[in-house]
Amino acid sequence: MTKMSKSRIILAVFGLILALTVFSPESRAQSELVTNGSFETGDFTGWTELAITNAGDWSIYSGAPLNLLPPPDGEFASVTNQVQPDSNIIYQDIAVPPDTQVICTAIVYLRNQSEEGEDDYIIGDGLTLNTDNQQMRVDIIDPEADPFTTGGGVLLNLFQTLPGDPDLIGYTPIEFNLTPFAGSTVRFRAAVVVTENPLNGSIDGVSCITQAIEKNIPTLGEWGMISAAFGLGLVGVLFALNRKKAHTV
Repeated sequence: MTKMSKSRIILAVFGLILALTVFSPESRAQSELVTNGSFETGDFTGWTELAITNAGDWSIYSGAPLNLLPPPDGEFASVTNQVQPDSNIIYQDIAVPPDTQVICTAIVYLRNQSEEGEDDYIIGDGLTLNTDNQQMRVDIIDPEADPFTTGGGVLLNLFQTLPGDPDLIGYTPIEFNLTPFAGSTVRFRAAVVVTENPLNGSIDGVSCITQAIEKNIPTLGEWGMISAAFGLGLVGVLFALNRKKAHTV
């Protein structure tokens, strides 16, 4: 086969690939998987609350009460307050569609009302009240696990206070990727447990955005370019075959 024939075959193949790939436009359709992630309904629509003793709870606030920072995303945010030891969680199940990329964000901040000389944060027995315990954490957990789990049911730990952390923690953005869980359902959970003093744990701006690839229908002009590309490829192939046949006769 001559160099000219090889060149024309390469050109033909390029034309066919061009028609099949370049002229198959793609776009990314985005959708939000979290319901009421910024609590702008003014309530816990889309969320579930649980407590061990009901001496504390999650609530919706606006403005800047209790020396809290104002909501970072919109008019409302969620916060915990306790009058006695309690363990309080809030969660929402997120169904992650198959064949999608899912990128998530949230904002965490808190005020720990510890007194001088006391330990600011204590990592106790999970989220129970069995031992001294003073902490906030945010996780992705298995929806089939105990809602208060801190063990094998935790799929991703996104945030956790640790001994030595400051009593005041300002707006802390967290980012996480749920793409590995495509085709399944996971649970976003925020938890605050206290045995010492009130801990106002806040969360806002929870968002999980999908980016699914969708094929567009080509426009009339694009169909013309596709036809031209196929024609170029076909002519190139026929010409190369004829050249080869002529040389072999």
